[in-house]
Amino acid sequence: MARPKNQALRRGELVAATSRLLIERGAAGARLTDIAEAAGLTPASVSYYYPDLVELYAETHQTAAIEYITGRRARVEARTGPEQRMRECLRLGIPMEGEPSFDATVLLIELGALSTRNHGFDAAADEFERAQVELFEQLVDEGVAAGLYTPATSTAHVARTLLAIEDGLALSVIRGRLAPHDALELISDAASALLRHRIGTD
Repeated sequence: MARPKNQALRRGELVAATSRLLIERGAAGARLTDIAEAAGLTPASVSYYYPDLVELYAETHQTAAIEYITGRRARVEARTGPEQRMRECLRLGIPMEGEPSFDATVLLIELGALSTRNHGFDAAADEFERAQVELFEQLVDEGVAAGLYTPATSTAHVARTLLAIEDGLALSVIRGRLAPHDALELISDAASALLRHRIGTD
């Protein structure tokens, strides 16, 4: 049996391989045999580390979600002032080619599709949603405290509405149905209406 240190390393490699496959090929290209081939292992070896493939998807989702929200929060908090932070948060929620968040968004969308049929990583998905709502709530509250925003509804409702709009727009951008710039304008307009304060895109 592999030592714990080696097990952690191998599991990390399998998560990385699964992430690459989901980004490049989608869920249909990230089956057990595909993951094993990408990692240079046999399917039996993958099953040794993850007896249920849903466990591997769950760990992949958790890893991607933590990296995404940590990076997003850091970039938002680097901005000065509530309005600039809200603009940055909205911009980061729209996937754009060349941005680190683009691949992460593709990955999380693919994992989200898998989660509708497999409830083994509901906890990870719920925590990711909670963290994103919490970030929007923080930004709305900052703007209210600064006298900039007078929300049309509660902070919680504004946060959840913006996240729902973001999710829908991100999917449209990834599928090629909407240009990133147009998506950013749409969510900025929605935020402006909800906050009763003009949120620009520059």
